[in-house]
Amino acid sequence: MNIKNIQLFVNEELTKNLGDEYLFHNLQRAKGIVEKASLILDEKDDFANKNIILAAAWFLYVGFSKDYTKHVQYSRDMAASFLKKEGWNDNDIITVQNLIESAWDYNQPLSLEAELLKDVRTAFYGSEDFIELLELQRLEMKNVGGQELSPSEIRTKYLNILNRKHQFYTDYAISNWQEQREANIINLVGKSLKAKKTEKKEKLKVKLKNNSPERATQSLYRTQLRNHLKLSDIADTKANILLSVNAIIISLLMANLIPKLDTPRNSYLIYPTVIFVVFSIASMIMSVLATRPKIENKDLIDKNMESDDTNFLFFGNFHTLALPDFKRKVKSIIASKESIYDSLTMDLYYLGLVLKKKYQLLRWTYTIFIVGIILSVIAFAVALKYYGMGEELIEAVSPGL
Repeated sequence: MNIKNIQLFVNEELTKNLGDEYLFHNLQRAKGIVEKASLILDEKDDFANKNIILAAAWFLYVGFSKDYTKHVQYSRDMAASFLKKEGWNDNDIITVQNLIESAWDYNQPLSLEAELLKDVRTAFYGSEDFIELLELQRLEMKNVGGQELSPSEIRTKYLNILNRKHQFYTDYAISNWQEQREANIINLVGKSLKAKKTEKKEKLKVKLKNNSPERATQSLYRTQLRNHLKLSDIADTKANILLSVNAIIISLLMANLIPKLDTPRNSYLIYPTVIFVVFSIASMIMSVLATRPKIENKDLIDKNMESDDTNFLFFGNFHTLALPDFKRKVKSIIASKESIYDSLTMDLYYLGLVLKKKYQLLRWTYTIFIVGIILSVIAFAVALKYYGMGEELIEAVSPGL
């Protein structure tokens, strides 16, 4: 029974077939289990065949190299296949297989060997790094097993295992790991209670926020003010588009058409060109009026400093105030929720009035632009058909006269 060959086989299997995502069930942990088994075996002579126990300890994790969820069955099969090639007899192979399976279940061990192997596999329950090892298991389960548990859920799972399904059996495990195991249970209980308390508090906070009428009111004002500002940006963009189009049209007319009007033979184009230019200039003027800002509102401030109907949230209504007067007015606004909401309502209302003027101007601007385009096209068509053809006829006849 050469344990060295088993060690070499397991080392090769776990090194070649386990990736970096195996944060817990890896070669390092497998070696740690064998080391703990050797410590217990060195202290006690109650075990008839130590090599069988060490062989089972080495094969505990080897099944992870084949499948994460069916690792116990693969560990049994790989142990049987390898040990048979090594010349082990069938009874010893079956014993190793039974020890492997017993180490992973939560039933009462049926032999001293099974008690030892179960203790060394679960020795990390009595480790000072127990919480960190749980986190490694959680991440490994997510990366390899596809089971995504939160830190709170995995703590609850192992708290249930420690309280209901686990105990140490060997004297070595009880004397060396039991005390830390109890401390780990207390630590898990504390963390679970803290997590539940925090989760409950967060749920209550979210519930209060969602059911709060004040939150809904604030969302209403925030949404409406944002929508008004977006509409104002859209209006300015539309006006800028019209300004750019008309500027291009006038530039083309100035460069190509107007210089030709001083020729008598092109006089029939004067009226269509004038119509085109006039309507383009009118569209530009209306576009500028739609985007022209109004800042100064001094008369309103002088007459309505104490009025509750003045919108002091708009800078045009307070920029001429002295700082003490402005501070006094702001303090009066924030003195109560009602006055704050009143001020927001006024700001929303006056923004709506501004938008009304902007969009009315824009509507007229686009109407003028469309009418101008239509009239200009008609005028050019009439001029070209009647006056342009007359000029060509005169030019054709004049050489024979």
